[in-house]
Order: sequence, then structure tokens, then C-alpha cells
Amino acid sequence: MTHTGWNVSDPVQVMSLIGSALILIAYAITVRLPSRRRLYCTISLGGGVLLLVVALIYRNLGLTLLEIAWISINLWGLWDERRVAGAR
Repeated sequence: MTHTGWNVSDPVQVMSLIGSALILIAYAITVRLPSRRRLYCTISLGGGVLLLVVALIYRNLGLTLLEIAWISINLWGLWDERRVAGAR
């Protein structure tokens, strides 16, 4: 695929922007509200899934591996949060 510039009307670019924004928002939440781990992991997971789709569409191996790791870490965080909440 050849890209000649930024095209914010391209649905894949929109997904990429939304995914990036979700990850940044999730990170900002953890900085300001450390007790909101479940919210962080959920928002971050959503951003990671969107960016994984973008990576797969553009066949970007590095981003694909990064997003698989990012998604896995967030799923682990959600699972751990649920396990800890169940023990209370």
C-alpha cells in the first residue's frame, strides 16, 4: 500500500486515532485515579483492539506483536482485578 499523506476520512485512520486516544485516556486515568484499574484496563483494551485491527490491515508485524502483548496485559489485569474482587 502506498500512502501519500494523512487522510482522516479513511476509516482505518479514524480507528487508529480512536485507538490511540483510548490508550492515552486510559493512561491519564491511572495517573490521576490509581484506584480505577478496571476502568483503565477496559479502555486500554479497547484501544489495543482497534490498533491491532489497523496493524493487521496494514500488515505491520511490529505493531501487531505490540498490540497482542498490550491486549494480553490488559486481559490479565482485568482477570486479576476480577479474581481479587471475588476474594473480598
